[in-house]
Amino acid sequence: MIRRLFFLLPLLFFMHTSHAQTAADSARAESKRLMALYQQLQGTYQVQVINSRDKVEIPLQYMDNIVSMRQQNEVTYFYYPNKKNVRIMILPYSEIQSKDFVPVQQVAYITE
Repeated sequence: MIRRLFFLLPLLFFMHTSHAQTAADSARAESKRLMALYQQLQGTYQVQVINSRDKVEIPLQYMDNIVSMRQQNEVTYFYYPNKKNVRIMILPYSEIQSKDFVPVQQVAYITE
């Protein structure tokens, strides 16, 4: 019984350590993927702060929202869940692919 316990403890420790390393590698890979997507999407969306001069950060998780919400011919807006005066304007594919496309600034302060 004691021999079995001494055999199982290192095995359990190894399994736990291996799982933690896999989770850390997965988180790093996801962060790297989102940073690459962030760079690729630059100029194709704009964070708009309405009636305020608050500084805003763009969570990397929103990059997937931008991709999934982009329309072929219509500008789309995504509002920050906790800030109703902050939205992301997502330019349509037709505008981005136009030969006259001019990338937009990342942040704009708007008075309505």
